[in-house]
Amino acid sequence: MREKLLQFLPDCNKQLMKVGLLMGLCLVTSPFLMAEEKEAPGVPVTVAYPERQVITEWNEFTGRFEAFQRVEVRARVGGYLKAINFIDGGLVAKGDLLFTLDSRPFEAAIASARAQLARAEANLTLAKLGLARADKLVVKKSISQEDLDTRSSTVKARQADFSAAKAALDITELDLEYSRISAPISGQISRREIDIGNLIQDDGSQILTSIVAKQPVYFVFDMSESDYLKYKRQSNKAGDDTLIGQTLTVQVRLLDEQNYDHNGRVDFVDTHLDDKTGTIRLRAVFDSNASGLLLPGSFGRVRLSAGQPGPVLLIPDAAIMADMNQKVVMVVDEGNRVQPRAVELGPMHEGLRVIRSGLESHDRVITKGLLRVRPGVLVTPQQANVGEPAS
Repeated sequence: MREKLLQFLPDCNKQLMKVGLLMGLCLVTSPFLMAEEKEAPGVPVTVAYPERQVITEWNEFTGRFEAFQRVEVRARVGGYLKAINFIDGGLVAKGDLLFTLDSRPFEAAIASARAQLARAEANLTLAKLGLARADKLVVKKSISQEDLDTRSSTVKARQADFSAAKAALDITELDLEYSRISAPISGQISRREIDIGNLIQDDGSQILTSIVAKQPVYFVFDMSESDYLKYKRQSNKAGDDTLIGQTLTVQVRLLDEQNYDHNGRVDFVDTHLDDKTGTIRLRAVFDSNASGLLLPGSFGRVRLSAGQPGPVLLIPDAAIMADMNQKVVMVVDEGNRVQPRAVELGPMHEGLRVIRSGLESHDRVITKGLLRVRPGVLVTPQQANVGEPAS
């Protein structure tokens, strides 16, 4: 019996050792198993609720300023350029003397034309006297009717000569007037294209300088077909079937400006869409340009009112992502999971983007950390204001 007990004890010790090792292994590995059962922590992101405001929506377009009037100054007669009477780049008024040609050839031509006129007048007077005598003689049968008709024709010929001489004098006097080249409009004059001492041709091919009216100023821009139809319907409701006048509020800013400080009105809408671009051209006129900043040829941004003021949602523009042909924002749901939302965008307003549809005011929009998330990912949201810059 004792021998059997002694044989049994080693087997028990072995079993106990196995049980102990197994229990120790469970104690060591159980924390790791529990850690695996716990979910990974959420990705930290910054969220903000869309800002709700009542605003007037604007549509923006890029365009270019054009001169209200631009005139190329050319000579209407030829001659020797004697004087230049303006400063390059200066302001001139309509009628100011710009160039002076040598007037002596024109004065001599006037003197000759006056002499020709005097001769024609003398011949006409003589012909009239001859006709008067012939009228008396024909009554007495002293001359024939044929002689009377001849003298009558002579008077008419001398009258024509007199008229031609007078017209020639008028032309020479006009040429003398044209030898003094004046500004046809008021505005800013460009540089001279010819110097004193040069001979100006009489065919008008030479451009001497140019003048651009300072104000008013045109602004030309193109609008898409869909935008045009929207404004056209809006204009029709207002009783204006042309889009010209006060129906559209037009404001413009220059490339280095943040605010739209220049106010104008639409005064021209083209008659058709461009076949290549599918856009229609509009023109606005700005009556005031006292500062001279609205420079013809320079670019600017124009905005037109999109309708009556109304409530909209605003979010940072950098919080918007592109997905194929639609715009998407990432929102955080109640379970702190990322969900994509397709949105319809409106114009910018004070640095924020107008959202026309796709968002609610209670949606938590991710404004920071967009590059670290994807749809369905668990996040740890931190609340912020919508105006803070996104990344």
